[in-house]
Amino acid sequence: DGRLFHGASDIAGEIGHTTIDAHGRRCKCGNYGCLEAYASGPAIALRAVEAIESGAESNLPNLVNGDLGKISAQTVYQAAHAGDELALEVVRDTAKFLGAGIGNLINIFNPEVVVVCGGVTLAGDRLFDPLRGEVIRRAFKPAVRVCRIVPGELPGTAGVYGAARAFVEQVEAGIVRA
Repeated sequence: DGRLFHGASDIAGEIGHTTIDAHGRRCKCGNYGCLEAYASGPAIALRAVEAIESGAESNLPNLVNGDLGKISAQTVYQAAHAGDELALEVVRDTAKFLGAGIGNLINIFNPEVVVVCGGVTLAGDRLFDPLRGEVIRRAFKPAVRVCRIVPGELPGTAGVYGAARAFVEQVEAGIVRA
């Protein structure tokens, strides 16, 4: 109805903290297997660094002058766009993780559109094409047919706009005084 859904205790929409692997990586929230533990920017960088430290060949270390601590999700996307196999694998895996999470959302809410925001959108079609394929594989077919999955138009500022909108709604409802 054109309004943010807050939920009973004002924490609705924490999609990143839905579990996609019950025995998976520990998330910063304390849970295991959260989508965020696999598909957030820091998690993408960490998965690439772990692979390099395990002996995977990649050009990523050259992009950061050998300092693996400087590898970011953006570095991984840059390497993927240049054809680096490890980076491409990390992006494909990220698409699978996001596809599982988005497939769950589509099955629960049956939306017309899912907007993916944040730095992950910098991966472009290398992420979105396999992500959409994973959603098709996982979600109910009638729901997938009517749902578009698109990158957000506010990649670096979506959270700021969301927080501002939540504040305005609280002021309008008299919960908070401006």
